[in-house]
Amino acid sequence: MLNELVKRFGGGSSERRTTERVRRKYPMAWLRGSELVAAAGLEISERGLLFATRVAPPGANVDVALDIEGRRIRARMTIVRRGPIARDGVEWTLVAAEFQGIAADDWDAIVRFSRAQPAPENRAAGELAALAATDDDAYRLLPLKVQQRVVEVLSRAGRLAPWDQAKSPLLRMTYLGQARTGAHRLSVHSRLRAQGEVLFFDSVLTVDDAGNVVLDR
Repeated sequence: MLNELVKRFGGGSSERRTTERVRRKYPMAWLRGSELVAAAGLEISERGLLFATRVAPPGANVDVALDIEGRRIRARMTIVRRGPIARDGVEWTLVAAEFQGIAADDWDAIVRFSRAQPAPENRAAGELAALAATDDDAYRLLPLKVQQRVVEVLSRAGRLAPWDQAKSPLLRMTYLGQARTGAHRLSVHSRLRAQGEVLFFDSVLTVDDAGNVVLDR
């Protein structure tokens, strides 16, 4: 009976939808205020999804949280169909919904998941990982955008002069390895000229695979 209802909600003519959903299970929940209400993801596509829940979401829109490719994805959905079903004596509601609002990177992950495509190689991740093989000045091996973010973070902390394309920053960097989160840790020795003196600073930065830079200490 469950399969028949899933087929009725998930199937249909091209007039109903132009993108085919694939039947792939995934962890998810929908939000009731700040509370996460457990649900079971049954089908998904780049246009929408089908899920089952013990508690039916009210209204025409619902916010959901999905776990796809090891990442938590938040999205705003518009409910297009819903219907009750009983399985093993338990009442469920099947909900078919379409994406109304979602971050671009999250939508890309859903497209890959629904098409069973591998995640693309992240250039920043590859170049950061390559730093582990060298004890040389790691800064010059970083992508330019990451270099600029490193300088910006240290400059805001008062440990380095602002970015100047015409000059090399007064710093030296070594690679410390990866944190448990997978982010890359970098040790930075920087200098700042101030009021005729030269100040020295030792910092530790964390850079994730997207190139975001955080000052740890």
